[in-house]
Amino acid sequence: MDVMVFGLARSGTTLVSDMLTVPGRSLVISEPEIFKHWSRNTAGRVHKLARLVGLDLPEAPPEAEDYGRSYARYFREALVPKLSTLDRWGIKNVDFSGWRGLLRAFPPKRLILCVRDLRDAAISGIDRICRLGIVFRGVPRMRDEAWVLAGLAYSVQELMAMRALPHLVVRYEDLARGTAQQTIADYVGLERLQEDRFNLKAAGLKRAWEIDKHQGRVSDASVGRFASEPPGPVRALAERLWKLLPEYSAAFGYDLPPADGALEGHDFAAAARARKPIDYLQTENWEWPGPSQFEPSFAQRRARIAAARAIGKDAKLLDLCYGAPSLASLLPPETVLLRADGAPRGREDRIARLHMGELPATDGATVAASLGMLEFVEDLPRFLRGLRAAGLPLVGSYHATDDNADLDRAGLGWRSHLDRDHLTRLCTEAGFALQARWAFDGRQSLFRLTPR
Repeated sequence: MDVMVFGLARSGTTLVSDMLTVPGRSLVISEPEIFKHWSRNTAGRVHKLARLVGLDLPEAPPEAEDYGRSYARYFREALVPKLSTLDRWGIKNVDFSGWRGLLRAFPPKRLILCVRDLRDAAISGIDRICRLGIVFRGVPRMRDEAWVLAGLAYSVQELMAMRALPHLVVRYEDLARGTAQQTIADYVGLERLQEDRFNLKAAGLKRAWEIDKHQGRVSDASVGRFASEPPGPVRALAERLWKLLPEYSAAFGYDLPPADGALEGHDFAAAARARKPIDYLQTENWEWPGPSQFEPSFAQRRARIAAARAIGKDAKLLDLCYGAPSLASLLPPETVLLRADGAPRGREDRIARLHMGELPATDGATVAASLGMLEFVEDLPRFLRGLRAAGLPLVGSYHATDDNADLDRAGLGWRSHLDRDHLTRLCTEAGFALQARWAFDGRQSLFRLTPR
């Protein structure tokens, strides 16, 4: 293999693979999943891509049965001989699981490592979940904030190990500003890079929203994404990840986070990972409780799972929370889910400054949910009054101070610091009856507010 591209999710790896794909000259395949189970979608996408750049392959995509349902066999027997007719060929991955075996099977002559400011990568990962609706029903995988946090921590762990190999680092920020392109071309031995997006075309332009955002060209529209994220669970998660992994910022020339003593013994910190590395399979398991330390994103996952059981299948639910639309994977199929957010993440999100106590239009909703968000609301009485005026019941979660005396609430980005009595009094004064399961998971409470 001539070139292999590896990097964090949302760090520009697909853009680099497209730049290195020149019809008749070179092809870098995005996520071929060589050693995974046969996927009809993957096989069809890679087959379409190869034909787009001029490789002589049959019009019909391959059938699993023709290769004993082994995609690795198909790749070696059918694709590699065709790829070898090109001047350059390679693959790109953001999935670091099994990368050592992949490099042994297909040792690359050149290795490109793509990186991005961790805060921007985390927020962009959640934006992608929202844009593409990457939530799953009936499978033991969860795509939410906890998965983004754990997945990026795992990727950094493996990326830091991969740095021991000869490589070229490509920073997303330099790529977006157009200052890395010539370096990439020189490194792989191409006179020019491609502007067409062949990997995206082969995938059916599922990420057309990105092309629209950047107006069909390479742009720096997503550089500094963290700066535009409003206060809330998404921004707090991004900042926490940045503080957890300072060695990444130091290695790749990003702003160093301030020291945070509370994170020194964290399971995702460098010293702990050296003793017990993060297992990728755990990060995908929806039942994994996460690190032994308190993590708000895993608490939010627990709250969503518990709350989904309390929401009727005929409900029209308004989800009042910045972040992933993961409730969609937990609710009955008959339930209608409306989304509110403080940033334009999903195509149909209702935008409101929830952290300031503002509410979006609630017309049509029969119940609201606020899970993992109320700790970030600065004006909770205003938020409750708005709900009461709309006549909406609420399923909510909250970490009362009674049950979390050991937590640095300000360090977590929380703006609200109420004990059980104060929370109950605010809800009563706003015109609600409150039913609560206090500290249902040992720390956070789940409650239902019903307009009186």
